[in-house]
Amino acid sequence: MFTRKNNDLKAAHTLAKFCTFIVPLVFAVGSIGTATASTVIKTNAAKVPVADQSAQSRRTALRQAMEQVLVKMSGTDAVLAHPAIQTALQSPARYLSAYQFDYEDGRQYYAGEFSRKVLVDLLRDASLPVWGQRRPDTLIWLANQEDRDKWILREGQPGELTAVIRTASERYGVPVTLPLMDLTDNSAISVYDVWGQFGSVLNQASERYRPEFIIGARLHRRPEEATPEFLSTEEKLEQALSDSNLAFAYSAEENTTQEEENTSRFSSSSTLPVQDATPGNRLIEDSKTAGGELAQQEITADNGVEDADPAVDTAGEPTMPARAGSGEYALEWTLLEGADTQFGVVRASTAEGALSEFMHVYSQYLGQRFAVSVDADANTTGEIVSISVANLDGLEKYVHAQRFLNDMSIVKQAMLSQQNGSVATFEVKLVGTVSDFVNALSLDSQLQPVRDTFGRPLEGHNFYWNE
Repeated sequence: MFTRKNNDLKAAHTLAKFCTFIVPLVFAVGSIGTATASTVIKTNAAKVPVADQSAQSRRTALRQAMEQVLVKMSGTDAVLAHPAIQTALQSPARYLSAYQFDYEDGRQYYAGEFSRKVLVDLLRDASLPVWGQRRPDTLIWLANQEDRDKWILREGQPGELTAVIRTASERYGVPVTLPLMDLTDNSAISVYDVWGQFGSVLNQASERYRPEFIIGARLHRRPEEATPEFLSTEEKLEQALSDSNLAFAYSAEENTTQEEENTSRFSSSSTLPVQDATPGNRLIEDSKTAGGELAQQEITADNGVEDADPAVDTAGEPTMPARAGSGEYALEWTLLEGADTQFGVVRASTAEGALSEFMHVYSQYLGQRFAVSVDADANTTGEIVSISVANLDGLEKYVHAQRFLNDMSIVKQAMLSQQNGSVATFEVKLVGTVSDFVNALSLDSQLQPVRDTFGRPLEGHNFYWNE
């Protein structure tokens, strides 16, 4: 078993006077914002396969485990090339808290746990991004084709594809769920809905899982230059779906002029819209989804993963690269986040390789979205924000709320400044910006924004502790 030092919070007796005389206070609010689905990931632990328990194997595995932890904590592979990280990796034992050997499915693993605080300080001192432990949940609807058979990958299904997703989820710290494909799922969605990537159907079928992100994907062998000579009616339908994610974006009632305009924007030999070859460009098209509602499709230009530059995104948010990899197997994906949609394709020489590459691209994208970077050389100490937290009607809840705030990677220190009944005011010193802090809180279900009877957020930073 792991051995750990006792890092409990300092005694809170100095604050007891605030809670001893707490007077119940009715916090008049109309509603509390719907919680975003998220999961707390242990980012400071990793495991790697080993052949034996020799000293050489332990040294090699220790470095590999630390590399995995740094990638998981930062959300990007790029940190491993930084000089400060390269120096730290020369002495990984300095950061190790505990280790053990595990056995799973007949294989032996080295499992290492590292000091999270020390590694966070290492990343911050190097001005590298830090991604907190709370991560958004993702639901993947994956329609796989083998020969002429199509089926939806389900949770717990044996095979290489589920193993690829599970391994990538652990490696990158990205919580991913597959559908159960029970009676409820089979009544709500079919393999052809997933294969056709119909957004409205995917959203409705995903409601029971409440994910933050929904991915609809089809995985099949499709050489880039494949041009079959004879196609049946069903195969023509499938080919049309495969040729363009927007093949059924317009109903038959659309006029010819509109169809010609759409045709000119899309290449018949590609699964993706084509604009130009300038890296970083993206195309924004308004189109009707299969459900009939208006949606905005966002993609990047035909550039590799390494070339993806979120700074050129006019909306201020990074996007996933529209194309990645090469090979005869294609994983064509659609990413749904509320009303926003992105789509693209990942290729590899094998089906497992295409899925693995997609998980890598997706995890890097989430890291760009949610990791916080701070310039250690800048003449700034970070912003300070005052937040109000309701429903702290006991010492235990107060301690939990303060510990939660101090555990956030973007928070340097959170201190109580005022207590009024069950409402506490905290002065929170940040290592980043207030917008980064609010963005990090958007993934949490314990600290929820307070809204009025019309569903509008109250002025200021007002939250409700849900425990």
